[in-house]
Amino acid sequence: MTFTFAPAASFTERAGLFVSLTGGTNSGKTFSALRLARGIAGKNGKVAVLDTEGGRTLHLKEAFDFDANVMQAPFRPERFAEAALAAEKAGYDVLVIDSFSMEWVGVGGVLDWQAEEHARMGGKDSTKGASWIKPKVAHKAMVYSLLQRRIPIVFSIRGEETFVPPNKTLFKSITNKAFPFEVTVSFRLAADRKGFIDLSDPLSFKMEGAHRQIFRDGDRINEDQGAALAAWARGDQGARETQAETPEPSEQRQPSNRDRLFTAARAEAAKGSAALRTFRDGIDPKADKALAPILAELERTAEHADDDDGFPGFGGVNWEAN
Repeated sequence: MTFTFAPAASFTERAGLFVSLTGGTNSGKTFSALRLARGIAGKNGKVAVLDTEGGRTLHLKEAFDFDANVMQAPFRPERFAEAALAAEKAGYDVLVIDSFSMEWVGVGGVLDWQAEEHARMGGKDSTKGASWIKPKVAHKAMVYSLLQRRIPIVFSIRGEETFVPPNKTLFKSITNKAFPFEVTVSFRLAADRKGFIDLSDPLSFKMEGAHRQIFRDGDRINEDQGAALAAWARGDQGARETQAETPEPSEQRQPSNRDRLFTAARAEAAKGSAALRTFRDGIDPKADKALAPILAELERTAEHADDDDGFPGFGGVNWEAN
């Protein structure tokens, strides 16, 4: 096969776009996801919704125009990949999956599937053994399939607080621990401020520099932001001009040294324990002490990266609540 290359500017097909909104019950995930989706699709665009929670999105059918598929169990990973491909082939402008957590914890989802395999093997299989092979392979295949899609996808993901002795509370997204690293933009939503963007904690969001002019601290998630994201994904001239108007780094609020160290530590933790240890050995002891609670949490992330076994509990980003 002969490969040819063309200037990047000549590509007009939109880039892949994943957005995730994570929150507990009554945090405004669904409403916010549909607002973003309408903005991404445009006034006359078509929005598809894959509902995995018994048709709960249909409660908003008076407020939003969309087509729905109410998915029933089993929530096997490949079915999510098939739904995304079907939405793309049908010409929808955006897909909302509400809630994506069912792929992980729902009936027939990854955790349930692993438990079935464990029982089938007589309960003698370890948590890192053969019972994980089929669900793990299926989950990875789904992720790889989703990454090939050019239809923008908005993932609504459940989250919950977990108490960690002696006196720490973590907020965890209910999905595979590695999935949040695949998305383009992600936010955590709180029940007491439904749908509002909070950029005060670097652990609670993910976005690229180009998106900081789209999502501002204290703003409520809305259609205009979705439209701006869609323009960015298409590489529209208007989007590039908006980015060109972004203030120089010296004019922007600079992240603290602690924030920069954490970002670097999180990247190293995703590579495994050895990489995290090397990073930790290379920083100033005072910085290490200041980051101690975060680094301790990242050690678990690094251990899971070592295993690469589809960690059998909750995964994704762990957000400190206290």
